[in-house]
Amino acid sequence: MSRLHNLVVASMLLLPLAVNAATEEKVMPVDPLSASSIANMFLGLGLVLALIFLMAWVVRRMGGMQLSGSQRIRLLGGLSLGPREKVVLIQVENKRLLLGVAQGQVNTLHQLEGDYENIAEQTTGSATDFKAKFVQALNNTIKK
Repeated sequence: MSRLHNLVVASMLLLPLAVNAATEEKVMPVDPLSASSIANMFLGLGLVLALIFLMAWVVRRMGGMQLSGSQRIRLLGGLSLGPREKVVLIQVENKRLLLGVAQGQVNTLHQLEGDYENIAEQTTGSATDFKAKFVQALNNTIKK
């Protein structure tokens, strides 16, 4: 009985392989260097590049990845202190911050007090204007 059992189990295991081999279609191998294969490859590459350019155009037309609403952070000026260090004055909503920027780190040097919400300043001033304003701001904070 165990021989018959083993024979039945073996035939049940091998039956799907026999059916699969009988119904399997013969697929001709495709030459990867044929003209149609190369044309398909360049067509796919062209579609991918066209999609990338289309997405870049859409992002540029929509104004980039800006947040909705007004700009809350403005760069008021900066002064280079060395090849990798600089001092930057920024305005965040109603506060002005003096930041020290070095390689790999940003430190808050000073927070300037006052109501700056209604003051409209030009952010395209020259370096000497910023330097004069920076020295004046430092002198005002030292006197306090």
